[in-house]
Amino acid sequence: MFLWDSNIVRHFAEGYPTLRLHLLRVSWAEIALPSVVVAEVLNGRCDFALKATPDQAVDAHQRLMDTIQMLQHFQVVRFDAACADHLRHLQSKLKTRKRYADVMIAATALAGRHVVVTRNIAHFVDLLPANQLVNWIDQPPR
Repeated sequence: MFLWDSNIVRHFAEGYPTLRLHLLRVSWAEIALPSVVVAEVLNGRCDFALKATPDQAVDAHQRLMDTIQMLQHFQVVRFDAACADHLRHLQSKLKTRKRYADVMIAATALAGRHVVVTRNIAHFVDLLPANQLVNWIDQPPR
């Protein structure tokens, strides 16, 4: 399974050309979002909707509704007890403070032997083996 990071979800919504090329080579059934990515995406949209000025509010709430509708097209891999075990292990070996969500995504990938699709490879290189990490934005399909 290919687990998308939140930056890939954003590029998908924008119709990024290189991402579209990868999607021609991979079945939609092989693509999923970690539940932490769903939380990140919704958190950003909800935060904007709740803090929008009167001039921004209509657009902010429309974007929230559009995002909810888009997310319904994805399978979601739920963070479970196996993920939590991997999370504890990753945290114990990290010497630097990483974004917690990235460590949770990596733990989800490790628990299910999934591949993380991200543009932010640097956020994951010390968390995942190279065969579990790809960039579908800057690297065209082979």
